[in-house]
Amino acid sequence: MKNDHIEYKDIIKKLLEKTREGRVEWTADVRLNSFRCDILGAPEPTSNALADRLNRNKEEKTFSFTVMTSGTDDSRPVLRMWDKANNEIFRAVSNDLPTSPEEEEVSQMIDEIYELARRQVLKIEQKLVLASTLLDRV
Repeated sequence: MKNDHIEYKDIIKKLLEKTREGRVEWTADVRLNSFRCDILGAPEPTSNALADRLNRNKEEKTFSFTVMTSGTDDSRPVLRMWDKANNEIFRAVSNDLPTSPEEEEVSQMIDEIYELARRQVLKIEQKLVLASTLLDRV
């Protein structure tokens, strides 16, 4: 991961926190091992003219994130942020050999987002309980 991806650390951290809290709903994306969430902004009354213009244009307040593995080896999750028009806002790749503590922290957050999204979409916990129950019956 390039060091310029550290500038996205705060938004990656917020996405991770909201995912941990179960406040972000991840869905399967069209690609294998790819997961997506949409963040929709609700208009809020303000006394700021710029904020009011943004509130009127909901499209500008709608974003999505995708997290996926970068290749067939499933080793490096990639997190992307998109706007409503499908313009890529940023792309951050987890690095298994980070060059700084900040890069390591961002890589760990991306890895955790991927794993949490995967577990949520594939309903891993429920499937493990069911498999265990079925094995008890064998």
